[in-house]
Amino acid sequence: MYLNQERARELMKEHRIDALVASTPENVTYVAGTVAWSLKVYAYSVHMFAVYPQDAGTAPALIVPGPELTYASNQQSWIKDHYTFAGKGALVIPPGSQPQTPEEETLLGLYTRDERRAKNPGAALALALKERKLDKARIALDQDRVMPAVRKQIEEALPDATIIDAADLFRLIRVVKTPDEIAAMTRAAELNEKAASAASRAVAPGITELEAAAVFASEVGKGLGKWQWFHMCSGRRTIGIFPPTEKKFVKGEMWKFDAGLVLDNYQADTGWGGVVGRPTDEQAKIWEMTVAGFDAALSEVKAGALPSKIFQAGLEGTRSAGLPEHNGNFIGHAIGLEQRELPYVLAAPTPVQSQFLPDTTDTPIEEGTTLCIENPVQIFGVGGTQIEKTIRVTRTGYEFLCTQDRKLWVSN
Repeated sequence: MYLNQERARELMKEHRIDALVASTPENVTYVAGTVAWSLKVYAYSVHMFAVYPQDAGTAPALIVPGPELTYASNQQSWIKDHYTFAGKGALVIPPGSQPQTPEEETLLGLYTRDERRAKNPGAALALALKERKLDKARIALDQDRVMPAVRKQIEEALPDATIIDAADLFRLIRVVKTPDEIAAMTRAAELNEKAASAASRAVAPGITELEAAAVFASEVGKGLGKWQWFHMCSGRRTIGIFPPTEKKFVKGEMWKFDAGLVLDNYQADTGWGGVVGRPTDEQAKIWEMTVAGFDAALSEVKAGALPSKIFQAGLEGTRSAGLPEHNGNFIGHAIGLEQRELPYVLAAPTPVQSQFLPDTTDTPIEEGTTLCIENPVQIFGVGGTQIEKTIRVTRTGYEFLCTQDRKLWVSN
């Protein structure tokens, strides 16, 4: 199970919340364990909800839109109480039909249980809450994926409920990853490493940046992931995360990339660099400074560490290795169902305004948080490189999510 139930109930009790209602693709996955395709494709029109009560004796519920009936039936969420809304799709069910698989049993239930079919998504959510005697409760709504018209439906159907915008509460719950989340993130990270390594092996004189990017995209697709970006650049362009172009790799030039994908809604992010041919002393020095800053930041990571301290260590590590002008503005970020999770980036403190969160981003990192530590080093007119790895924070340090070999690649 992805959901950290113990942490969720503790925080719900602390904030006097009777039920969580997930709405974003990420939080529906987190609560229900399902991966909804239509919430991504029809991002502003399709709604799906997962209800998680604080009371352990009250069953959770899943409100499933029409496009998701087959996927929800296939994925077999641990949540077994399902509701739906609006009209029925084009399916004829002859009298006496009997399901032969759990998939068919769930699908038939969603189609035929008219007492759990409402006129719209807001009414379906209200029905699920009313049946749990939560229609007068304090409801923490994941508001980030609720369109105004559906918010109005919810409020009209639940006039006596106290509805609280609580996307930040979900983010706070998700900080500490469960074993199933770590397993999902490891799968995503391994696919990202595999695809990025294949793209790196494709780098050679005469090959274009776009051709290397196509190798990455192909490998991600073979693993049934979805690539989100592949910043690939070479030569003077390695001073930032530029998109790949028709520029060809040239012997003697540096190259680097930053790559992100999503697999079953869990994110992965990685990056490194190399040289086409033997590196010059200057290029090797840039890599050496990149490693120094990265290692210095990593040495500060453990439960209780402050993001600003990790950031400062990375800065000083790079500067003391030979680049006193280095001025990076962060040294990594938290990652999970989103590419930026609490505490977002590891950087100087930033004020926060939220009823659920501390008043600053600079709060002690909890054991079980997952981080991407990354250090880009770039000199205009010369080039640059970077290192990025994903880790899980432990009580005394960290663990790598998977094998992540980092070296200055030499492309022949």
